[in-house]
Amino acid sequence: MSTDNYMSTDNRQGFALPAAIGALVIIGILVTAGFFMARQELRIGVASNHAAMAVNIAQMGANEVMANWNGYQLGLITPWDSSVITGTAQGGNWSVSVVNANSYVYRITATGEVTEGGALWAGATRRIGIVARMLFADIDPPGALTTRGNVEVKGTAGIDGTNQTPTGWGPYCTTVPTNDAAGVVTDAGGTVTTQGSATVDGNPPSVQDPTIVDETFTDFGNLTWTDLTTLAQIEGKDITTGLGNNINNTYPQLDGGGNCDEVPLDNWGDITPTNPCGAYFPLIYHGGSPSIQSNAFGQGILLVEGDLHIQGGYTFHGIIITQGAFTTGAGGATIMGAVLAGNDLVLDQTATGGAQIIYSRCAVRRAVLNNANLSRARPLATRSWVDLTAVMN
Repeated sequence: MSTDNYMSTDNRQGFALPAAIGALVIIGILVTAGFFMARQELRIGVASNHAAMAVNIAQMGANEVMANWNGYQLGLITPWDSSVITGTAQGGNWSVSVVNANSYVYRITATGEVTEGGALWAGATRRIGIVARMLFADIDPPGALTTRGNVEVKGTAGIDGTNQTPTGWGPYCTTVPTNDAAGVVTDAGGTVTTQGSATVDGNPPSVQDPTIVDETFTDFGNLTWTDLTTLAQIEGKDITTGLGNNINNTYPQLDGGGNCDEVPLDNWGDITPTNPCGAYFPLIYHGGSPSIQSNAFGQGILLVEGDLHIQGGYTFHGIIITQGAFTTGAGGATIMGAVLAGNDLVLDQTATGGAQIIYSRCAVRRAVLNNANLSRARPLATRSWVDLTAVMN
C-alpha cells in the first residue's frame, strides 16, 4: 500500500455529521416556528372568543338595566346627567352608564370585561351603545278632575287646571309639556257649581265632554283597570286588608341601610325628590271605600274600587283613580296631579273645606314613568345599537 493512498484515506473529511447537525437545526427551527404559530393562532382564537364574550357581557348588562328599570336611581337623573350601574356575569363584569337625554330617551353605554383565563388570557373589553326610549301606560287625564255627573265645590275649596309643578320638582320636569288643562271635565249631563269662596279655574274652568264614558276610567292604552289593580297587588300595595278603610298616616320609610323600604304598606313615597324615597311612586290599590284623614303625604298612583274621601291636611302628588265618587272634607287636603272619578252610581262629586285639586303634568308623568310595572326602557326600533369599541378604534 502506498503512503500517498494511506494519507489520502486518513485525512478525508466527513460530511455526515455537519449535515445531521444542520438538519437538526432546521428541524428545530421548523418545530419552534410551528409551536410559535400554533401559539399565535391560539392567542388569536382566544382573543376573538373573549372579544365576542365581552360584547355579550356588555349586552347582558344593558339588557339587565332595561329589564329592571330602577326608578329610584334612574328617575332622579336630571337631563344630560348620568348614573352608573355595575354587575357581574359568568366569566366577567359589566358596567352600564345611563344618560338622561330628555326623560323619555336615554343613552345607554355598556362595557363588558372578561375576567376568566387568569393574568395571561383575561382582559378583553368591549363597549356598546344603545339608544332607548321609555314605553309607559297611557294615563293622561284631560283635567284636574275628570268625572261623570255633577260637581259641587264649596267653602274655600278649589279645583284648578292651570298646570303647576310641585315645589322642588323643577329639575325633574324640564321636558314635560306645560300647557294648561280644564279644571273639571264632566260627561254630557254633568254640571259644575260653586258656593262661598270656592273656585274652579283652568283652560277652560269646566267643560262637558260627551266622550267621557265607562272606558275613560277603565282603559289606559294597553292596560285595563284589572291590569292595574293586579300589578298593584304584585307590588305589595294592595292595602285593602293591610291598612283598612281608615288610613291615618302614610310616610316614607327607610331600611337599615338608609335606602327606601318598599315593603311597608303605608310607605307611599316622599314628595321631596332628593330624599331616599323621592323617586318611589308606588301603585296602590284599595278594594273598598277608604277615607284618608291625616296631615301626612304620599305620591304615586292610587286606585280605589269604591268611593274615596280625603280630609285633613293630606298631600298627594300623582294620579288618583276611583270607580266610585271622590269627595273631600275639612282640613285643606292638596292633590297635585289629577283625579279621575268614575262615579259608577253617578253621585255628586263634592269638594269642601280648603281642599285643592291642582293639575300637574309633571306629577302625572313622573307617577307613571317612575313605576317599574308601568314603564320600561326599550331600544329604538332602528339604528339603536352601535359597537363603540369599533368606533373609537
